[in-house]
Amino acid sequence: MWSATLIREARLRAGLTQQELADRSGRERSVIARWEQGAVAPSLETLLELIGVCGFDLPLELAPRDDSANERLRKNALLSPERRVQRLLHAHEGPRQVLMPDVPPFDPYAILAALERQRVTYVVIGAFARVVQGAEEITHGIDIVPSLRRENLRRLGLALDDLGAQRVDGSALVLNEAMIREEPLIALRSPKGELKVVPEPAGTRGGYDDLRRAATREPIGKGLRPSVASNADLARMLAALGREADLPKLQALRRLAQLERTLAPDLGL
Repeated sequence: MWSATLIREARLRAGLTQQELADRSGRERSVIARWEQGAVAPSLETLLELIGVCGFDLPLELAPRDDSANERLRKNALLSPERRVQRLLHAHEGPRQVLMPDVPPFDPYAILAALERQRVTYVVIGAFARVVQGAEEITHGIDIVPSLRRENLRRLGLALDDLGAQRVDGSALVLNEAMIREEPLIALRSPKGELKVVPEPAGTRGGYDDLRRAATREPIGKGLRPSVASNADLARMLAALGREADLPKLQALRRLAQLERTLAPDLGL
């Protein structure tokens, strides 16, 4: 149900718990939970009211229907995370050889393996996470939200050394909690592809501690099961950026969230 996706996204973007949304809307928390689970659907008027309580509007307008996009996403949803990553790499390799022959190949397995060897605690976000979750995108790197605990930042530094990662702007790479909190994004490049460290992504409260609750371990192949942000969290982060160019990606995430519910029996969920 679209209503389930929209209510959850609005609540998370507003930083509300289910109980807080229940209190503000005059409903029972159990009712909010059932709406978010898609067990039942509220009326359109109630949906708009809940969205408003969260501080948002939901403009309604008629637009041409694109069933081909829905069918592609449906096929993606039926693929395993490993197949989704393999398809991304296949799509990436051809254009890179023709248009960007001097750009190092993108090897997400090498990047993630380096993080795993050093036992870094993190959640994958951004385009690569959206691909793992079933979206159709092309990316040349991985974005992560690490735990900002001192020991974890030390391990992250060791992993980056193993990768030969350097800051894109050429400045010195220093990882400590005080410095990392001052930068919304640390862009790195390595022989295995791009890596972005995002301490606290837009739309989250607390970065890693916020995202880890709904993140899941996804088997992407080669023995790797990175922690990947949920579709709902990926949607609220993308929506919080407020970029018009991201609207098709946001709509795809919402469609995927809906497909997860309808295809759950086929996927054995």
